[in-house]
Amino acid sequence: MLPLHDTPGVRLRGEVFGSHRGPLALVLTEEAARTGEIVLDLTDVHFVSNSILDILTVLASRLVSPQCLLVKASADLKLRERTDARGWNEIATVRLEES
Repeated sequence: MLPLHDTPGVRLRGEVFGSHRGPLALVLTEEAARTGEIVLDLTDVHFVSNSILDILTVLASRLVSPQCLLVKASADLKLRERTDARGWNEIATVRLEES
């Protein structure tokens, strides 16, 4: 987990498992206390566990607009279907940008 230098948030690399939930939740919660948009850069990630998507869903649903969690990911991760199944398309405080 690396901090982003140009915007509030973090970048993850490789594979993201359930064991990363606690540290990720802590970092994103701390960022949410300081800023409006929190960026989670997953563009260098090859695998994301369902439990990570679950914790991101909980965190995003706790944000208060205009705050927002922006998740950037490679289209190869195919997160759109998985996040839609978790209701991201109905949560105003989370966005997924696939490249």
